[in-house]
Parts: sequence; C-alpha cells; structure tokens
Amino acid sequence: MYHIVMQHIHGRARWAFFLAPLIMLGEVFCDLQQPTLMSEIIDQGLSKGDLNFVISHAGLMLLFAVLGLIFGGACGALGSYASLKMGEALRSHLLTVALNDRQAGSLPPATLITRITNDVTQMQNLVMMVTRGLVRSPMLLIGGVVMSIIVCPDLAPILFVVMPILVVFLLVIVRLSVPKYTAMQQSVDHINQIMRENLQGAKTIKSYVLEDHQHADFTTSNQHLQQTSQTAAMATVLLSPVIQLMLNLGVVVALGYGGQLAISNTISNGQIIAFVNYMIQITSAMIQTVNIITAFSRAITSATRVQAVLDMAAFQVAPAQVAAVADVKPHGSQIEFDQVSFGYQQSRPILDHVSFTVPDGQWLGVIGATGAGKSTLINLLTRRFDDYHGTIKIGGVDIQQMALSTVHAAVAVALQDSLLFSGTVRSNLTYGRPDATDAELTNATAIADAQPFIAQLPAKYDAPVEQAGKNFSGGQRQRLNLARAIVPTTDILVLDDATSAVDQTTNAAIKSRLREQRADKTTLIISQRVTNVIDCDQILVLNNGRLEAIGTHAELMQQSPFYRQLVTTQLGGAPDANA
Repeated sequence: MYHIVMQHIHGRARWAFFLAPLIMLGEVFCDLQQPTLMSEIIDQGLSKGDLNFVISHAGLMLLFAVLGLIFGGACGALGSYASLKMGEALRSHLLTVALNDRQAGSLPPATLITRITNDVTQMQNLVMMVTRGLVRSPMLLIGGVVMSIIVCPDLAPILFVVMPILVVFLLVIVRLSVPKYTAMQQSVDHINQIMRENLQGAKTIKSYVLEDHQHADFTTSNQHLQQTSQTAAMATVLLSPVIQLMLNLGVVVALGYGGQLAISNTISNGQIIAFVNYMIQITSAMIQTVNIITAFSRAITSATRVQAVLDMAAFQVAPAQVAAVADVKPHGSQIEFDQVSFGYQQSRPILDHVSFTVPDGQWLGVIGATGAGKSTLINLLTRRFDDYHGTIKIGGVDIQQMALSTVHAAVAVALQDSLLFSGTVRSNLTYGRPDATDAELTNATAIADAQPFIAQLPAKYDAPVEQAGKNFSGGQRQRLNLARAIVPTTDILVLDDATSAVDQTTNAAIKSRLREQRADKTTLIISQRVTNVIDCDQILVLNNGRLEAIGTHAELMQQSPFYRQLVTTQLGGAPDANA
C-alpha cells in the first residue's frame, strides 16, 4: 500500500505529504504542555495566591493554544493537498491501465468502476489520516504516557495495567476487521454489476415484464451488502466504547487513589489534575487510533484491489511493446495473418491456426456463423489483445513492432455495437480526427447515409448527443458510427456488422458509396449476411475458429459446402457475384 501511495505522490504533493506530519509534531508538543502548565498554576499560583504567576502561565497556555491551532491548520491543509493529488494521480493511472489493457479475461467493468472510485477514495482518506492522525495519535499517546509518569509517577501503575489490555484488544480487532472489509468491497462490486446490467438492459427487462424479478434480485444483493457492511462495522464498533470505558475507569481510580495520596500529602492537587488531563488526552488519542485502524482496515482491502488493476500494466510492458519504441511504419496496407491462434482459455481456442493475405487495395469479406471468431479476428488486427500465437502484419511489418498509435492510424473500425459518447454530433464524428473540416464531415456522413437526419437537426453537427446516443435510433447510431470511421480516411477500414441495424435498401446504398470512395483502399467487411460480402475480391469463411475456405464467391460456391449452405439458407439459391 505504501508503494502505491508513494508512486502517485509527486512534486509539491510529496513535499506536503512529508512536511504535514512534521508540522503536526508542533501541535502535539503544544497540546502536551497544557496539563503541566495547569498543574503549575494550581500548585504554585493559586495555592500561594501568586496572581502574576497565574497570569503569566495562563498567557503561556493561550500562546500554546494559538500555536497548536496554527500547526494543526497547516497540517490539515498540507494533508488535504497531498491526499487529493494522490487520488487524482491514482485514478488517472488506473483509467490508463484499464484502457490500455490488451489481455483476455481482464477485470469486468463493474469492479473496475468500484476500484477507480470507491477504493481510491478509501486510500485517499487514509493518506489524509496518515498525514495528521498517524503522527498526532501515537505521539499524543506516547507523550501523554511519558508526561503522566514524569508529572505523577505515583499514579503511573494505573497506565501500566490499562494500556497493555487496550493494545491487545486493538490487535485482535484489526485481525478480525480486514477480511470483513474485503467481503464488503466485493459486495459493492456485485451490486454495481447488477445496477449496471439493469440500467443497460432496461428495455429488455420491460419487454419481458421482469421488473419485479430484477428488483427482487437487486434487493437480495442490497441486503447482502447491508449485512456484510454491518458485520464489518461491528468488528470495530466496540473499539471506541471499550477504550472510553477502560480509560474512564482509569480516571476514576486515579481520582480515588490520588485523593488518598493528596490527603497524605504524597502528591499535590495539581499533579492529580495534570494526570487526569493526560488520561483524557490518551483517551482522545486512542479513539483517533480507532478511526485510523478502521480506515486502515478498509484501505488495506482497497489497496489490494487497486494493486490488482495496476498489475495489469505488467502485461502491457512486454518485449514486443518495448520493441515498438522504434515505431516501424507499415509499407502499404497489405494484411497478413500467419498461423494465428487465440483463445481466452488455451484449451478452447477461438481462432485456430488462421492464415490468409489481403493485398493492398483489396476488399475482404469475412463470413461465418455466430461465434466463429469473426470479431476476434479484428480485435487481434487492432491489438485489442496481444496474447496470441502466430504473426500479424500490416504493410509487411509485424504489428507488435508498431506503436499502438501507428496501428490505430492505419486501421479504422466501425463496430456493430455503435457506442456514441455524450457531447455533440461533431465531437463524435471527429473522435478519430479532431481537425476534420465540415466538408470532410459532410462527405463521410453522406457516404454513411447519415446526412439526411443530421440536416433535420436544429443545430446540425452541433446537435447534442446524450449518453450512449440514446436520443438517436439504432440505425442512426450505426450510421454515425460508420461516418466516424470514414472521417480519418485510413488505409484500412474494417466494418464489423456495422450496418446490421439499417434496412437492405440503405445498406446497399452505403455499400455502393463506400465502393466508390474506397476503390483502391483495403477494406474488411465482417458480416453474417451473404449479400454484404458477395462482391468482395476475396471471401474468408470461418467455421468454429478455423479457416474453412477463402476465395471469390464463385470459387467458394464450388469449393466450400459450408459457404454454399450459407448462400442457400439466406438467398435460396446460388447468385453470381454481381447480384
């Protein structure tokens, strides 16, 4: 946990992190002077009627109080600055790691959201408490014990009995609370996942009239979170009362036993009052320690979960990534897969020894049944995942020897899941090319058949887009998504079922315009519709992750029974390539 904190505190924030505890020592010193000065006022001022002594020492008490206020305020300001800066840096780092993840089977979005928000907040709170409480509480505790012994050694045995009992009790509570807070954070993950699924699948839930079922499922998870949170809280809830009870009993014993000693003139009244005040300071320090232990218990759990996300970065710094520092540029847009295999589990490959070549400027259609590995093919081409076997080349260069920015500059992808970001139509269309002109946007939207409905918007390209594009229909979102991929005019364009939500007439018009604009540019069309790939220069047929066949439509009709069955099923015959 210390490593995570220090890794994300830099510059002035680091100075603040180390300076705040040193300043806190000044506040602790000032607080520890008050009981001693009060004892001297009682024993040497009031008892002897020395008003000057009383006024001078009262002035010293006021001075130490003001200095303590200044030291405490400065420590709080520096601690807040350090914790906020650490939280900012850590959240940014976690988001970067999550976005750059290239490994299969990574953490799901729901737990990533919890770790980037809730868990970072827990660590941020701990940093704030460390810079203030972790110095103040132990030093006030130790200082209170030491000053109690110095001021009134006759009452010191009371502390020697009380303190060991409390320390053992604290250690037991810490050991019990950490696993309970781990279970609580896991429950938070689960309830976030359920909420995310319910909100994203609201239409499906309503269409099947499953509101009561989903609410019951959420209620169950919510109650489990409440129970785990309550169990975790109960592990530490007794700390403060027990500490107060033990130390208050100590105060009672000190007053009773000290009174007897005072009557026998063994100790003075001022010593008793000073000892009791130090006992109160010790009580305050122990209660603050309880709060720190509670925060520490939660922070240990959060740090473990945050570290799991940071560990994902280790897989992103592979030898292939290091080699990409040279950023070898591709020579052309030829695509080559050589014996490429990939799977989320090694025993169940999604792609199995796939090899093919797409020459510069050719159109390749990829077709196959659901789950054949079509989209996975594109995920590997764009380096969504790097843990595959075999070689993938663009323009004769292994993509592992290319910087990610170079790969993405060469390949634009329009996915079936047409996600739009909140903002404007313009901000979405220029996502891959911020400097695109209105003329270029008009050309791209015309090709994607998005211009008609954009022209009807009052603000045109500056029209607002709600979260996930909910203020547009499915077909409109897909056409905007396609236009976004066309705007950068990359050497390679990949359409992964990018027109599945538009009608056949619009689909044919979009395809015709694309053919005209990208006549000499490499284009990959992934589809389950034979009509979308029938006129491609080559058609790649995938079946259960294996390359079933590759060739033109006419060749495949002769060579591939699987492809012939797809054509017969969808079209009822064997149309030629010009259909």
